[in-house]
Amino acid sequence: MNRRLLTATLLALVFSEAALAQVYVIPRRAQRSPVHTYEFDWKHMDILVGPEAEGVAAPAAHRAHMQPPGAPGGPTPATQMISPGVPTADAKQVPKPGKQGEEGTGGSPVESIEPGSPTPVVDNQRDGGTPAPVATGNELYVPIALPADGGTPDGGPAYATSLGTKSGGVRFYFYESERNVAQYAAPQLEEAYRYLVDRFQFVPTQTFPYILYSSYQEFLQTNVFAVSEGTLGVTSTQGNLELALPYLGDHRLFGEISSHEMAHQFTIQKVRFLAEQAKVQGDPLNAIPLWFIEGLAEFYAKGGLDPEGEMMVRDLLINPDLQRGYAFLDFWSPGPYGFLWIYKVGQARCQFLEETYGRGFIQKVIDNSPKLISGTAGSPELPFEGLVEMLTGDEPQKVAAKFEAWLKQRAYRTYLKAEQGTPQIDVLRERRGVVTSLNSSPNGRLLMYRSIIPETGQSQLIMLDPRAPQESLKVQGDGVPGYESLHPVFGRNFALTDDKLVFVAESLSRDIIYVQSFKHTAEPISMTGALPAMGRSPYLNNPTGLRKEPPYRVRFEMGERVAYKLAEHGLIAAYSPAFSPDGKQLAFVGLNESGTRDVYVLPLDQGLDVEPRQITHDVYAERSLAWGPAGIVFTSDATSHGYYNLFRVKPEAADKVERLTTEARDHADPTVTPEGRLFFVAYEKSRSDLHEYTGGGGIVRRTDVTTGLFEPSPAPDGNLWLLYHVSGERKPALLRSQQLMNFEVAQAVKSEAGPPSPLPQRSLVGAEPYKPFARENIDLGPIMGFAGAGGGGFYGQMFASASDRMRNHALMMQVAVYGSFDLTDGYLLYINQSQRTMYGGGLFQSLRFRVDQNLSQYRNQLPYYALVTGERFFGVTSLARYPLSTFTFLEGNLSVGGASYFLDPSTAFILNLQEINGVGDLYSEWQRNRPGLRFQTEGSLAFGYNTLRYHYTGVPISGTSFLSEVTTGVQPFHGQIYGSLRLDAERYFPIPLGSTHVMLRGGAGTNFGGRFAQSFYLSSFDTLRGVPFGNEQWLLGQHYLYSTLELRVPLDALIRIAFLNTLMGVAGFDVGGVGNSAREMWNRRVLDAAVGVNVGLGPILLRLHFAYPFDINAPARPADRWVTQFSIGLAGLEGYLFKGHGDPPGAKKRIAGPPVTLGGPNLGGF
Repeated sequence: MNRRLLTATLLALVFSEAALAQVYVIPRRAQRSPVHTYEFDWKHMDILVGPEAEGVAAPAAHRAHMQPPGAPGGPTPATQMISPGVPTADAKQVPKPGKQGEEGTGGSPVESIEPGSPTPVVDNQRDGGTPAPVATGNELYVPIALPADGGTPDGGPAYATSLGTKSGGVRFYFYESERNVAQYAAPQLEEAYRYLVDRFQFVPTQTFPYILYSSYQEFLQTNVFAVSEGTLGVTSTQGNLELALPYLGDHRLFGEISSHEMAHQFTIQKVRFLAEQAKVQGDPLNAIPLWFIEGLAEFYAKGGLDPEGEMMVRDLLINPDLQRGYAFLDFWSPGPYGFLWIYKVGQARCQFLEETYGRGFIQKVIDNSPKLISGTAGSPELPFEGLVEMLTGDEPQKVAAKFEAWLKQRAYRTYLKAEQGTPQIDVLRERRGVVTSLNSSPNGRLLMYRSIIPETGQSQLIMLDPRAPQESLKVQGDGVPGYESLHPVFGRNFALTDDKLVFVAESLSRDIIYVQSFKHTAEPISMTGALPAMGRSPYLNNPTGLRKEPPYRVRFEMGERVAYKLAEHGLIAAYSPAFSPDGKQLAFVGLNESGTRDVYVLPLDQGLDVEPRQITHDVYAERSLAWGPAGIVFTSDATSHGYYNLFRVKPEAADKVERLTTEARDHADPTVTPEGRLFFVAYEKSRSDLHEYTGGGGIVRRTDVTTGLFEPSPAPDGNLWLLYHVSGERKPALLRSQQLMNFEVAQAVKSEAGPPSPLPQRSLVGAEPYKPFARENIDLGPIMGFAGAGGGGFYGQMFASASDRMRNHALMMQVAVYGSFDLTDGYLLYINQSQRTMYGGGLFQSLRFRVDQNLSQYRNQLPYYALVTGERFFGVTSLARYPLSTFTFLEGNLSVGGASYFLDPSTAFILNLQEINGVGDLYSEWQRNRPGLRFQTEGSLAFGYNTLRYHYTGVPISGTSFLSEVTTGVQPFHGQIYGSLRLDAERYFPIPLGSTHVMLRGGAGTNFGGRFAQSFYLSSFDTLRGVPFGNEQWLLGQHYLYSTLELRVPLDALIRIAFLNTLMGVAGFDVGGVGNSAREMWNRRVLDAAVGVNVGLGPILLRLHFAYPFDINAPARPADRWVTQFSIGLAGLEGYLFKGHGDPPGAKKRIAGPPVTLGGPNLGGF
């Protein structure tokens, strides 16, 4: 979603009401702020690909992740594969940053190609384009009306289909500190561009920004997009079509992500270009299902259906879990919007279309995409199913049937050949959440796993003794200060011994290694052979499978936890930690500030400030490691073929790295048992099987499963713990030593054991500094507004914004006119969010209303709205926000200017006539006491804390939010001081039943000062629901206190409505009071019970509640019957919109605070 558009919409909705609001009290949340701990010195360079580019096109790159020829998802045996270039340089040295005027290492003519780059498949016709016999026909190609100077003589496409006649390219953005990795990224970018031009038969017509970040932590701090953990790359579909992604220190992974995102670029530009040429209205992209868009990107990025994708789709077919909704659906079904169905099953569907209906069929669909929106009276537009039917000649039902048959043939062929399946593997049933990683202690008696709780998305580290798995211990959860993330998407980040554990957590965008000691005891319980209360033990240590051990009582006693801060030693991230056999040292894969990965060793007995020792020194990527008696075993792509193989090194002889395996396939997840046996996993024809290294380069395959095994670790008696992929989850399981099999693996050829191929590089000499305020880097945001005039005056509102390309600088303008230009409210504000401290400033004029203290003595004779006077505060404002962490912040605001005071015409009319007000000429009295133009200064300071977690439906279900704010105003030349203090807090307690939770919320406020002190006006919808809306007697006062206890239960299982994203039942209690003194608050105390429903309709939240105020022996009650409360609001923003239009002037008030804050627009003045 475009954040600028969202911000503009919120401001337009909120500030029109806030301009006429008093201190309108609704529950407020502390909005989190991004913590910018990195400084980016941006530069850019235009990288052209084609005849206008310098140098010669690079040779096609080998795709190291492709299946062997003939395997499912791999190329056909007849396909010619192109090998990587011959090694020509020493690849163990990290290149120095290029300097101005210095020749680069390779430049545009790349002599060698990184193995993860996309590979054009060589055959007689170009893959991805429309075959020549079809492209010239009329039934499969959209007739395009061309201008007189367009097209080609034979009526072919009006765009360039190859780089032979036209150049394409990108504007490559990088920052100086990542120049090293940018030099490696640029050649991959170029090769991906060539590869996709060949596949799409299209040269993009628009040069797009390609924004590179070195690490994932830096990528998450981008202002260009709103990204969250789990997102590896983003491509904008609007504006300049920006593309942003991290390098990650992993050449292969970067190549795949880059190809995926660039495939989106090619799709977007080709589809829209064809629509423009066909002169159709609308965007065909909106008519293409998401599974096709993401599936084709995966298909091109992986070079087909990769082994992991094949395995995941096969598991969906052969291991369904209907209770969880995990089952194979129809070909056309959008399915659940998750990674598996949208990305991987989408990728499989694209593979099916290409295999069944001919190479290049995906591009036929794109070439004919304008037909999806080009409907006329004589030729109606086609749905996507209809377009595929037109191109294939098969009805949608027949296409679906063919896909199901195609998939079953592939899946069941592999399934029937496998010799091991679920019945042969003991699965740990007692587990929390969805397990993502696993490890065990050296003796195998203890397990530790990381899992994600689906309801909240929190990652947790769980430790347990498999003999009593129900007595597990939560070691740590993320989403709290100091443990912001446990990196659920980047493999194992923890390890343990018999009395010590280690894990990696992120804090302030840098990883910290935590080491903690513990004590573990396990006592057998004599129960005369009966099973324990929680059922059978998942760990059976005898070959017969019969239970011979008694149940156990397990206890954990956690000791001191110490932290090793990697930021102090130039490291950003740490992966795959492993203890040395004696437990005194720790090895891990570290990502340094220059963007490269290497193996490091950290002594644990030399204090917390000890510097990790770097073991490897090269530009290649290490992914995972283990530490055994013979040394540290790790995986690296420092190979001739670019696959990840096993290496071994002893820390005391770091310069002697031994290569163990040489196969032309990836080896992953190594583990070394205490006896010295080395196991790892590798894909064997789209199945991830367990393998053992037997020495001398020999490998034996030890399993033959239907899906996959991952992350093996030692278990007692020669058994192994591992993760078993079944029913869409990777479940901890026990593989017995008696079940290990022996399948010989062919020895690698000598050429595969050669030295590593050098990574291609491109000189970045000539890159220009990024100038944020240059005209070409300014993006104008949306201009939104409305206006109207009539007998009541002129009314209008307008919002406009502009920002630089990197969204570090923004200019916002908002103006609203309420009946007269004298009643103008607005601001012109500059915001800088390029650094950790966000700040801004500008001009403003703010309209505010308050109950005039000089008129409050007539409150019993006059209606509330007749006591309200207006203030026009104008001048300059400045504001700043400093995030102490991801969860806490300090924010300050200072406004200086002048203040003038006025009466609304209708209020002046009431005060002027005794016949109406029943008192006398109060208008003349107000005029005599009316302050003149005064110099005024106002300041505010706020502190916020937020650890809230949300259900996937957008409902907060756990965590805490706290916000405190003090505001003070001074008129120094008239001796006036006034201000207010507000506190808002809420806590959510999850109940393990979907999004069910209990909410406890409270708020308090008080003001001080004389005539200019503001009163508080409570929103009855959100605070005291037993008070009817608009009852000033029970909602207005200078002090307030309230609390709400509420149970929220999802009703989706009982009532399902397609267009509603949430339907929740509510029951709770409210208590509180409002008044001008403590006595008055006590006399107006309210206690009510409320029931109702909350309905989510996209971003709109509808609430219908019914509340009954109890008789609690107060002098009066706000109502003696049920009170109905209905509100319309935005999900995630408490309060309501469209409030009481037509109420008397002054019925809505707001605080004397800043016109806008860095936390975004917040109702209630903050």
